[in-house]
Amino acid sequence: MRRFVECESPSDDRAAVERFQDLLAAELAPYARVRRHPGGQYARHLTAALNLPGRKPSGRVLVLGHGDTVWPLGTLAGMPFRHAKDRLWGPGVMDMKGGLAIFLAAVECLREMDIPVPHRVLLQVNSEEEVGSPASRVLTEANARSSDAVLVLEPGTGLTGKLKTARKGIGDYRLTVHGRASHA
Repeated sequence: MRRFVECESPSDDRAAVERFQDLLAAELAPYARVRRHPGGQYARHLTAALNLPGRKPSGRVLVLGHGDTVWPLGTLAGMPFRHAKDRLWGPGVMDMKGGLAIFLAAVECLREMDIPVPHRVLLQVNSEEEVGSPASRVLTEANARSSDAVLVLEPGTGLTGKLKTARKGIGDYRLTVHGRASHA
């Protein structure tokens, strides 16, 4: 976890996010086929087809995460990674590097304990989620359409840590009204 947090990766710094994606790819390499996908003006996105125990008769689970954070380069100087008792602090600990670290730990446990996983698992890590996913949307939609389930590694919220089970959307509308102004 420390290595993930200390590899700063703000969305708008392509090289920094690429460094984080490289670090993640190295962690995944022993048990996944890692691919990179164009990110336009942003860093490349990463997918990893995991090699997990068990036969895969059918189906696929897509696991979504992102490697970018809202924190600018240099944040670590004032907010360094810190561990005390059962808590971690640092830029990206909650959103989203913690989710990625937990996922990797779960995968390692499944492999070490040889627990069969009946579906193929594809991890997708976008490089620009914090700015609205403008470059990864097509990849995400394509992978989601060919999956039976999607798990998102976003953290729980607030002090209660409630599980997120849905997402709200936003709409951006431009309304043009023609006619005569009036007042009742």
